[in-house]
Amino acid sequence: MRKALLAAVFVFATVTTFAQSAKAPAQATSKTVEQRATAITQSMATNLRLTPEQFKKVNEVNLTSMKQADKVLAKYKNNPKKLASEMDIISQTRLSLIKDILTPLQFAQYQQRREEKMGVPKEAQSNPANNQDAGRTQEQYNN
Repeated sequence: MRKALLAAVFVFATVTTFAQSAKAPAQATSKTVEQRATAITQSMATNLRLTPEQFKKVNEVNLTSMKQADKVLAKYKNNPKKLASEMDIISQTRLSLIKDILTPLQFAQYQQRREEKMGVPKEAQSNPANNQDAGRTQEQYNN
């Protein structure tokens, strides 16, 4: 049960991976779902250099995912196994939709950052070979 709850927390964290708020927790919780989705998308836009079209599409995905996550949290708050299962579905769907929107380079950068924030060791990240070239890749991307 503890593992299921922990998994649910990690899955929910993926929904808010790029949220970087310096505000106090009380202020952060007072934001609407729309404001939180826009903040996450804004962070992604900065880190991944999203085009205006990508921004719009990613924001829609983030908003939909966050609304679904809020409903699932409320519905299954007393059922950690079901909560973890449903959050995993939301997370995987969001990841798939985002992958379709981003370029391969943007998605690789997104995935690397997501895994770092989730505490995945570099050796276990989805493409360790890219980790060695991450600096060069970003440098090439900046030029």
